[in-house]
Amino acid sequence: MKYRADIDGLRALAVGVVVLSHLHIAGFAGGFIGVDVFFVISGFLITTYLVENLRAGTLSLREFYFRRARRILPMALVVIAITAAAGYLLLNEAKAMQIGVDGFWSAVFLENLHLIQQSADYFNHGFSVSPLQHYWSLAVEEQFYLVFPLLLLILVKSSKKVLRFGVTALVLVISVTSLSLAIIQGGVSANSAYFSSATRAYELGIGTLLALWAVGAKKEQARATTAVFGVVGLSAIAVSTLAFGGATGYPGWLALLPTFGAALIIAAGATSSPSFVTKWLGWRPLVFVGKTSFSIYLIHWPLIIFSQQLLPAFAESWVFAPSVLALTLALAAAAYLFVERPTRRIKLKPRSSKPAVRFAFGSLAALLVLGLASSAFALTGGTWNTAQSLVSTPKSGDQYVPNQPNPQSSATATPSATATPTETPSGAPTPSATPTINPKPPKPVAEKTLVQLLKDWVPKIAEGLSLTKVPDDLSPSISSLLGGRGVQWSQCMDPHVHQTTCEYGPDNAKHTAVILGDSYALAVYPMVINALGLTDWKVIGLNQRECMIADITPWPWTGTGADLTCPDHRAWVNSYIARLKPDLVVLSDQPFHPIADGNQDSGDQHNRIWADGLDSALATLRPLAKNIVYFGVPTSQQALTDCVLAGGSMTPQCTGSSDWLSSYVTTQANLSARYQIPFINANDWLCSRGKCPGIIDKTPVYWDGAHFTEDFAAKLGPLFRAFLIEHKLI
Repeated sequence: MKYRADIDGLRALAVGVVVLSHLHIAGFAGGFIGVDVFFVISGFLITTYLVENLRAGTLSLREFYFRRARRILPMALVVIAITAAAGYLLLNEAKAMQIGVDGFWSAVFLENLHLIQQSADYFNHGFSVSPLQHYWSLAVEEQFYLVFPLLLLILVKSSKKVLRFGVTALVLVISVTSLSLAIIQGGVSANSAYFSSATRAYELGIGTLLALWAVGAKKEQARATTAVFGVVGLSAIAVSTLAFGGATGYPGWLALLPTFGAALIIAAGATSSPSFVTKWLGWRPLVFVGKTSFSIYLIHWPLIIFSQQLLPAFAESWVFAPSVLALTLALAAAAYLFVERPTRRIKLKPRSSKPAVRFAFGSLAALLVLGLASSAFALTGGTWNTAQSLVSTPKSGDQYVPNQPNPQSSATATPSATATPTETPSGAPTPSATPTINPKPPKPVAEKTLVQLLKDWVPKIAEGLSLTKVPDDLSPSISSLLGGRGVQWSQCMDPHVHQTTCEYGPDNAKHTAVILGDSYALAVYPMVINALGLTDWKVIGLNQRECMIADITPWPWTGTGADLTCPDHRAWVNSYIARLKPDLVVLSDQPFHPIADGNQDSGDQHNRIWADGLDSALATLRPLAKNIVYFGVPTSQQALTDCVLAGGSMTPQCTGSSDWLSSYVTTQANLSARYQIPFINANDWLCSRGKCPGIIDKTPVYWDGAHFTEDFAAKLGPLFRAFLIEHKLI
């Protein structure tokens, strides 16, 4: 296959906009389209190679896959190994383990499927992205390399006469199906659509169709035609880079703009009359960047992510972007000269006994083992005994003991939690078994007032603010936080729309409390249960993710459309509370989820629509229950798994600020006062002088930077109980 310098120039253009986008350079918000350009290039080059060799009768799948491995594996595995090692040496155990898991899936080119699985989990959005996340695009390409040649050979063996037209028809059908799926799935699950090979196949298909055209097309084209192709193609890429952004639905039909742009540029260079755009792309400095583009792509992202975690102040300075850019180019040039070029010279001679050949194959095998071994420790837990740390250890005196089975039967004095859904629609499956807990009722001693309790509590906040290193006896440990949501998260999440979430306590309890809200309400279960006990109280959860207290319609993080199940759930909840007549209703939610404004994201109108919706919701709830309390949204911060470095060193990002969500808290407080609902500013219990530590009383406040850990929520129980007594709510 004839070498084309303009394609290397196009590679340079593609990787350039990707890197500048990741560095948040103004004007390059849509730089992610560079990946689409790469897909078109890959589809074109691979198909051209396969078809030319098929026609010549020299195609060998063994040779093809060896060439692909020789091209991709060495540099990909080197970066994986170095990144995993850096994570182990520089970051905390949990983060290093997370990078190791990503390294494994990246090494076997299934990172895109791993990311799809993660993106389906709402709670993963609280953690920073992996330094190996960008390997998803390599996974898509490698999956294409694995499948397409086999389909091509099957089609050719059935009839050599239909090589061109048969393959064209096949690719056209696959591409149209892929584009349709991208448009449909992009409106339901944007993250899954973004990483999926099925929704990206049409971009590779465009390159494939272009190659099938170019192989049999006449090379003579009018210079004016190629000039138009080049200019229009370059303009399409430029417009996409400037106009697209994070809110753009992708990779739906809008991705046709940069992909067809790339196809036009490639077509312009496939003729005997190259345009000035083709000649410009063949400029030697640009070509060299294109030749190193693979290394640039692999190297730049880990540099950005590690800089943001290890040197946050530097990452926010003006020198960050040029420094990362310069270092990326230097490292990529070195990698190209000392890793990529030497390994590309390896020949496929497996039967040879020459030392040089044995050494070359041994080196490839060693790189493969190194890449896998550096990541596989994450799947076995390494030396950290992570599985053991996922279970919180109960402490004597705790009234709420998370993750512990109740050794007593339901007939004993300490009842187990029960799963007795009410109002379950006919035919709907019963919910999963409710988690068992072993709470101890409040001790029959004189109750301390809230003022007295805060006098002992506030110094613990100050102590947390003074920490520069994670306490040795931190519980739960940092390594357990990635999987440390607690049992209620796995068993009390996403119920049926007309169903309670979870129920705790005996059915014949004297009093009933309801916890209403989104996942933030789910996080305060231990606080409420610890405050009330489960001897005289039954506690019922009425929670749905991203479904706030306010009368609004959520616009889920993981989708591109309104969630109409929330208003339906809220209407059922109101009727349920009206019939149940609970003794206490506890409200808690996070107001800054995206919400819908008609059929669109509310955007700049968010605060107004949310405040009006909360006003309406509280007006509806107020007559339904005598006693209501609103636990306001706590501030958020960087997750401890992201801000704690190796050796337990804590960065400033482990401390949050009470100012960040102050406007939301003020609105919650003012509207609560309007309806005579006692309001708790959570930051009064979490912060001191505007600063909010990530660790209080040797306990992580949040497991993901936003939702309370079970252990910490339980420690708020006495404060919450004192507040309820002070306001005569119990």
